[in-house]
Amino acid sequence: MMFSIIEHIEYLMTCHDCVVIPGWGAFIANYDKAGFDEERSVLERPQRTIGFNASVNHNDGLLAQSLVRCEGVSYDEAMRFIADSVTSFRQQLAMRSEVSMGRLGYFRSNDGNLIEFVPFFRDNATDQYYGLADFGIHTVESLELAAREADAQEETPAAVVPQERNLFSRRATRIAASAAALIGLGILLSTPIIVDRNHDQAGMTLEVTAPQSQQLGMTVQQGVVPQEIAVVDAHQGIAATGNTTGKYYMVIATLRNQQELDAFKTANAALVPYMKILDYKGMMCVYVARSDDYSHLMGLRSELPERLRDVWIYN
Repeated sequence: MMFSIIEHIEYLMTCHDCVVIPGWGAFIANYDKAGFDEERSVLERPQRTIGFNASVNHNDGLLAQSLVRCEGVSYDEAMRFIADSVTSFRQQLAMRSEVSMGRLGYFRSNDGNLIEFVPFFRDNATDQYYGLADFGIHTVESLELAAREADAQEETPAAVVPQERNLFSRRATRIAASAAALIGLGILLSTPIIVDRNHDQAGMTLEVTAPQSQQLGMTVQQGVVPQEIAVVDAHQGIAATGNTTGKYYMVIATLRNQQELDAFKTANAALVPYMKILDYKGMMCVYVARSDDYSHLMGLRSELPERLRDVWIYN
């Protein structure tokens, strides 16, 4: 099975407030409590957003232990894999490329050559607040004022009986509005929120997401190769580059055994003619191209199915 540290980080952030990538930095959850905006008459839900602190880069073991439990590797292998991933991140940023962190956001180099994390703001950054939304609520005073303004427009001095009906209607409206507001507050504030923070492993099924350029408001890149490639001509750049020479290897999968390799070949039959195997610390690394030019190999990602573009350039 091919794996990446990005999916582990995504999962760990759902049940932890801090996840450290050793040698890179830490993702940290920030909380904003619920509050009432008087100007808009809106009860705002509590929120949880994700930030990043590059100065917190010590190894707390959380990410490595997740790899050990889910991927079946040793602790030392997990630490080496994390270090290799960090090296790949730095190489991508040095080429002015963005580094995707899946659904959390992405990294980029700003004009001062400093690393900047751009988070994706989502309504639910955690299951803890799932289902909560901003709640519009009006005070009794504002409802009474609206009723008085409506009555002022409908008043007819000559009709005595309608005025008595209007008085009754006005009182009923006030009572109904007050009851609705109290019931709404009671439901909102009394509904229990169950939080299970006792997760002990990243046990989800992992599917690699490509480190494609992601930023708010961007347009979709033209000419992206469909996920299922059945025509060998679509890999002209990979075929021209070759897979026999060069110090850099374009690795598209890291597998554990022959059974996983056979399944991977079946799922990616169009790439089989270019596949070769590299033994890396007991793992079977599938690569499709080699070159002495790192940037050239990174440029070949567009010829791969989208699910395989989170390549690992091994030196």
